[in-house]
Amino acid sequence: MTTTPQKGEFHCPTCETTRNYGLKRVRRFFTLYFIPLIPLDKLGEYVECISCKDAYKPSVLDHDPAANRERFEAEYQTTIKKVMMHMLLADGVVEDSEIEMAQQVFQKVSGREIAQSALREEIYLIRESQEPLAESLSAVRGYLNEEGKEMVIKAALYVALADGEFQEEEQRMLAEIGAGLGMTHAHVQGVISSAA
Repeated sequence: MTTTPQKGEFHCPTCETTRNYGLKRVRRFFTLYFIPLIPLDKLGEYVECISCKDAYKPSVLDHDPAANRERFEAEYQTTIKKVMMHMLLADGVVEDSEIEMAQQVFQKVSGREIAQSALREEIYLIRESQEPLAESLSAVRGYLNEEGKEMVIKAALYVALADGEFQEEEQRMLAEIGAGLGMTHAHVQGVISSAA
C-alpha cells in the first residue's frame, strides 16, 4: 500500500523549477479479505513531482540550487584569483601594473573590489606554500562551460600582458592552465589570439 505522509515544494530536476511534491511511502500490510489491517514493514520511499510525475530518491529534497550556485560562484572567483596569482609569479617578478590588472579583472568577474594588500598577501601565501594550481583547476573543471574556461584563460593572459611582455614562463603557465581546464592547445591559442 502506498501512502503520502508528506507534501511540500522542492526543486524538480526534470521541470528545473520549484514544484509541489508528494513523499510516497510504500508499506506491506497484513490483509484480511483484501482489507489492509496491520502495517508490517516499510518497503521504500520516493518523492513524486506533482507536475511531471517523475520519481526521485528522498535526498532530492535536500538539493538547494541557489546555495549550490553561490558555492560554485565563490569557488570560481577563488580559482580565477589563484590563477592570476600564479601568473604573477610565473616570471619571478611581481610588478604593480600586474597587481592593478589583477584587481580590475577580479572586480569585473566578482563585482567586488579587492585591495592590493590582500592580493600581495595571496601572492605571498602561494609563493610560500608552493600550492599546485592543478588542484584549484580540477575543482571547477567539470562545472565550467567553454565560456567560463575561456574567462579563466583571459584573466591570466591580461595579468601576463600587464607589464608589456609575454614571456616564455607566462606562455607555459597559460598552457598549463588550459590543460588543467581540459582545453586543447589550439583552443588556448585561439583564446590568446582573440584576446590579445
